[in-house]
Amino acid sequence: MLSKPILMHTRLSHRSRQGGVVMMVALVVLVVMTLAGIALMRSMDTTNLIAGNMAFKQAATHSSDSGIETAIGWLEANNVGAFLDANIPVVGYTASSPNNAALPLGETFWTNLSAGGVCNLPMAGGVCSAAATPNASGNQVSFMIQRLCAAAGNRNGAACSIVTGSLVSTGNNEGAGEEGLSANATAVYYRITVRVVGPRNAVSYVQAIVAM
Repeated sequence: MLSKPILMHTRLSHRSRQGGVVMMVALVVLVVMTLAGIALMRSMDTTNLIAGNMAFKQAATHSSDSGIETAIGWLEANNVGAFLDANIPVVGYTASSPNNAALPLGETFWTNLSAGGVCNLPMAGGVCSAAATPNASGNQVSFMIQRLCAAAGNRNGAACSIVTGSLVSTGNNEGAGEEGLSANATAVYYRITVRVVGPRNAVSYVQAIVAM
């Protein structure tokens, strides 16, 4: 008569221990799944942040086109007589350029040469803005122009990088938007450097070399 209650008590204790082990395993699995979910969410946030930064960087690079075109337009409008033989700091133009070997591209290059003048966009009536105003994409555009000469002054005596001839559109080149050279004059090379500052501190630098 006494053995049955003792057997029943043993079975209940065994089931209780099994239930405790299952609960511990379930808690461990739940913690692991929670940590995995948090890690996945953080990974997605980082991926979205990187993608967003790349998009801002790309938009900043596209905005540099306006700086290049504005600088070229200014050069074309003022490439008359001896006007470009002297520095014009208010529009970011210098009639000479230093040796670029010690000036790497990027912020160091910009900082070293910006003392000669910077033109901030928008530009109206040939006058640059006092400070760069964000465009429709939220990017601030500025540019500098350096004539690729060893010194200011007349291009013939300033040791300039030049190309012999004048630019003339002819034949198939004209249809392709290209220009050929005739041996009538010399064109000087100009370096245009554009700096674009966009959202999230995205900064982009673009350079172009033109001859005229």
